[in-house]
Parts: sequence; structure tokens; C-alpha cells
Amino acid sequence: MKTSTHNRRAVLRSFGAAAMLLTAPQALGQAAAPSFGVGVLYCGDRTDFGFNQAHAEAAHALAGLPGLRLEERENAAGTLAAMAEELVGPQGCRVVIVTAAGDALPGLLAQADAHRDTVFLFSGAPLDRDRLPVNTGFFEGYLDEAQHISGIVAGYASRAKTIGLVASHPAPDVLRCVNAFALGARRADSATALRVAFVGEAATPQQIAEAARALAEGGADVLAAQLDGARPVCEVAEAHGLMCCGLHTDLSAFAPQGFLTGAEWAWERAYAETVSLIAAGKPWQHLRQGGFDQGFVRNTAYGPAVGVEARAHADAARMQLANGNSAVFRGPIQDNTGRTVVAKGKALRGNDAELGRMVWLAEGVTEVGR
Repeated sequence: MKTSTHNRRAVLRSFGAAAMLLTAPQALGQAAAPSFGVGVLYCGDRTDFGFNQAHAEAAHALAGLPGLRLEERENAAGTLAAMAEELVGPQGCRVVIVTAAGDALPGLLAQADAHRDTVFLFSGAPLDRDRLPVNTGFFEGYLDEAQHISGIVAGYASRAKTIGLVASHPAPDVLRCVNAFALGARRADSATALRVAFVGEAATPQQIAEAARALAEGGADVLAAQLDGARPVCEVAEAHGLMCCGLHTDLSAFAPQGFLTGAEWAWERAYAETVSLIAAGKPWQHLRQGGFDQGFVRNTAYGPAVGVEARAHADAARMQLANGNSAVFRGPIQDNTGRTVVAKGKALRGNDAELGRMVWLAEGVTEVGR
């Protein structure tokens, strides 16, 4: 397996350079304006080539905002509320962005309630706004749309008609993306089968790689993922001469020969627009939801193995999703037991509550070990 030059040290250097820009005066000799502090709490490593790095890239894209000061705290899981208090108090941050609140949400909401001059922004599905402090907001991106496009590309690429996908756990948000990928693959080729290995939320990179190798040995010639860090999956695919799809951030460097595309978050717009409005004292949206239509998700540039027909189908499907003329979950859809789960003529849009209650796997999807 080749060692990638895109290592943690290189990424940290680029993040460090961006951080210098965040506090630099706008012109030589010009006094720096009073800084507007923005804190970011990452639930893991901000250079994880996954979920947290997608947020870090958006945070550093704020460099163009004059007078902005960025404060970052990584690997904050388990201490989120305490770190939030430190960002608000000693650091004086006016905005605190939390990448994944998890079980710490009640404590974070208590911090927000106690510090009404600071805005707390959370990534994830929104809660009942009537019960939340007025200085809180939520970003929710429909990553299933980008996974659906990746699935279309993978469906064209798989000659074995078998795709392997490593996922964290069968929660509704995970199943939504797994099924979206499967529907895309089967819309490209209805004979395609998707084999899913659930490895748990706390799986190590080694365990993820082992699951990916098992899927490859089981006959999959395309590998994909739906978990916080998909890098090991792409590395295994490249080592085995297989094709792969990335997740969260651009992972093409880890599979230069077999990379197809990937489903990425695109938080730059949401971050910049919301922080700019808050800094200016203007009204801002407390709930921002969307997929391709809002520019909150995207697909990684196609790799060399993606053919003309696959590109055309994927591009057309993306356009249909972006302009609202289509939906990932449009009936009829059956689960893998033959039960109709989305009726003919029905479409589940991105904010449909049914998607948050998903418990099924789509037709053609098999869970490894079951």
C-alpha cells in the first residue's frame, strides 16, 4: 500500500496558515479591528479525513471575513459542555459551532441558555425550536443525496455487480444514506447487490479496514462507506486493485487508480452566511436544511475510471435533485424482505419525518453476517 503524502502534518500546516489569515490585518500598517471570536468544538480529530475535517475545512474558509478570530478545540467528546464554557468565557467567542453534540446536548443547551450573547450552532437534525434557547441554531445537510449519486456511479463501475459498504450502525440517519447509495446503484443496474458490514460507532481504523477486506474477499469490486472515517476503506480498495467511493471529504488521494467519486459535506456557505449575519447583528436563520439545492452537499470530482455514460446519468440525477424535480426516495420502493416501504407515486423529500424513522434496508441490500 502506498503511503499518502496527504498526511496529518501537511493538513495541519494548511490549517495553521489559514488560522494566521483569520487574525491578520486587512492591509499592511492597518490596525487590526476588534476580533469576533468563533469557536469550533470537534467531536474528534479535525484532520480525520472524515466528518470532523469537513467542518474544519468550512471553518477555515471563514478566513475571508475581516476581524474574525477562530478558536478550535478537537477531540472534545465527553467534555463538550466544559469546553464550550471555556470558549464563551475566557476566549470570549460570540459563536460556538458544535460538530456533533451527541449525549452532551443538554449540557450545551444549558450553556447556551446561560450565555444569551453567544450563538450556539449545531450540526445535525433539528429539535423542537419552541423548547430551545433563542440563541441556538441547527445545520442539517442531506448527505443521502450525494450518496445516491455515488451509488449511481458505483453501479456503472461494478462488473461483479456486487458492492461492499462499511457502515457504523443501523440508526435511521445511517440507513438513510446506505439505502440512498443502494437505490442509486440499482438505478444504474438493477442487478447490482449491496453487501453492508456494520462495525459499530466506536470501530477503529483497523477494524474498518478488516471489514473492507472481508467485503473485498467476498466478491465486491467496489467499496464504499457510511461512518465517520472512510479513509481505511479507500486504502483497502486501492491495495486490492478495486474501485471505491469516498465520504465526508475528498479522499481521492488515497485511491488514485480506483477512486470513482464521493459524498462530501459542503458547510462553507452555511458557515460563512450565518456567521456574517450574526457578526453584523442582523437576523439569521435558526434552522438551515438542504442538500444540493442549498449547496450543503457535493460530490467529489470523478476519478479516471468513471465512464461517459455514468457521468451523464449521475450529473442528470444531481440536477434533478438540486432543482427539486426528483427525490432519492421515490416510490415504489421495496425493502429487502419484499415489503413496500414507499408506495408508488409517493416521494419522501429531504425533511420528511419518515426518513428519521427508517428501520429497513432496501431491496438488493444484504447485511453481512445475517
